[in-house]
Amino acid sequence: MLTSTLSVAPVDEGFEFSLTVRNDDDEPVELSFRSGQRVDFVVERVDDADGTGDGQEVWRYSDGRLFTQALGRETLEPGESLSYGAIWEDPPAGEYEVRGVLTAENVDAEASMVVSVPPV
Repeated sequence: MLTSTLSVAPVDEGFEFSLTVRNDDDEPVELSFRSGQRVDFVVERVDDADGTGDGQEVWRYSDGRLFTQALGRETLEPGESLSYGAIWEDPPAGEYEVRGVLTAENVDAEASMVVSVPPV
């Protein structure tokens, strides 16, 4: 069984995201990927008082990025973890749900949390 943990930390450029995936099973888990992409981070606006921001996607790590088009595999041994990160630069003020998703095609692993970006 894989467990996923998302951490979000403010940095000078904006926010740093990190998705950690841990193998809590007694057997190795092989992760299969369709490309060089290993993770995606999605930021959606949380519902405003008037409902205008509900679920609106405002940033996605993979948008505008190119990844190698080669199949890939990674093995997580029992108790082993892998972490993947990204930086969301210059976020606008507001409240957002951040989701980190492992892009392996043979397992589901994701985590989310709500983040508030204060006005500048």
